[in-house]
Amino acid sequence: MSERMQNRLSRRSFLRMTAVAGGLGLAAACAAPGAPAADTGDGAAPSAEMVDLRLSAWADVQDAVVYDNMVNAFMAANDDLNVTVEQYPGGYYQKIQANFAGNTSADILYYQGWQFQSYAENGVLAALDDFIAATDSGAQFPRNENYDSMTQWDGSTYMTPTDTGPLVIYYNKDIFDAKGVAYPAAGWTWEEFKSTIETLSFEEGDSKTYGWAQAAGWNGSYGRCANFMRRNGHVEWDTIVEPTEARWDHEDVISGLQFVVYDTIANGWSPGPDVIAGGGVGVDTGRVAMVLEGPWFMPRLFGELATTEEGINFDVALAPVGVDDTNYTFGHVHGHCITTPSEHKDEAWRVVDFILSDEGQAIIANGGRLCGTPRNIENLWAPIASEKYNFENTGAFVNSMAEGATPVVFGEGSELHAYGGAAITSLWDKLLGLQETADTAVKTANEEIQGALDRYHAERA
Repeated sequence: MSERMQNRLSRRSFLRMTAVAGGLGLAAACAAPGAPAADTGDGAAPSAEMVDLRLSAWADVQDAVVYDNMVNAFMAANDDLNVTVEQYPGGYYQKIQANFAGNTSADILYYQGWQFQSYAENGVLAALDDFIAATDSGAQFPRNENYDSMTQWDGSTYMTPTDTGPLVIYYNKDIFDAKGVAYPAAGWTWEEFKSTIETLSFEEGDSKTYGWAQAAGWNGSYGRCANFMRRNGHVEWDTIVEPTEARWDHEDVISGLQFVVYDTIANGWSPGPDVIAGGGVGVDTGRVAMVLEGPWFMPRLFGELATTEEGINFDVALAPVGVDDTNYTFGHVHGHCITTPSEHKDEAWRVVDFILSDEGQAIIANGGRLCGTPRNIENLWAPIASEKYNFENTGAFVNSMAEGATPVVFGEGSELHAYGGAAITSLWDKLLGLQETADTAVKTANEEIQGALDRYHAERA
């Protein structure tokens, strides 16, 4: 699993970190804001001093290019600020922790929407609501449960929706055509999805084609299956943010996981962990018909970075729906937070506000990242991406962010998170390894997940 999905902040690590950062926040809060410049005595207006700001970016080459272009465009119009970009390869969140502990945190930090909460509740991130109101930037913050869950904490907004990653079904059109199967369409059903997987799993000579893959190059996890579990309207928690009750032991959860994980591997309709470990089997190699993935998968399918020289003739579709007729796919939100220790929060907000502007979002789109709002995805990203990657249904990404869902959100100290953890990871290991069927494994997991919830709330109390 990629680092984007599995890092969590331990309680002990945060307590060590906040012993330093909490004092910094208090000192910053007590400082007199906006003191006027001293009179020089010569009647001339004092010249503004250059302010240096540090901004973190995810440790991909693509992100380095995006944010170099971003800060250069910003500084061209703002000559009083000098913004430098930092990347933390080999342990992004561990480096953020270390910087807080060492009193060297950047002014602006990039987070995933299920990662910032621990930092916010420990006081090392600044609430953004006053900045948003003062600059009338509310339109850049879509208001629905998914966006709210991944930008807000305890009633305040801490993270911006800078870029997004909705999950959609990628499908190889050539495999569908070869078997005379209709392409997935909006509103296609769970039964049609299951039938398509079985039909598009076949062998020709020494080559095996799979109708489905758990993920692109790895074995999948909870965050990639929440939509299948919720297809008929049942949700596996009593509430998405800090749930107190596990509701996994339900027919919809069990049957969803039984088919999409266990049955597909057991019947040879999906590559299992051993096949995935061998490499070379995926939609990007022409060996798999369908996979649920995010926009980061496209460069592997077409263009100069494609896995195969000729690329894949692909398109995308919304995930199938059940009787609830609702899209529950994970609509990832990533964005920026301003740190409490920063001595230049007003200036930092100017940078963040620029990133959210149409000019900043165009830089995001041109750099290959998906924009932060459905409107900008449709207007800025879609025309670029459809031409660059040779596919048509850009509306699937727009709708998945407008309608998408969040698996779960916790604060500091949770064993569980949006991609699994503890009992959820153990459940997936049993299903992926065909050790237990979902009926048995989920019943055990529900008790263990409830135990994790109880420990989480007891510790916080």
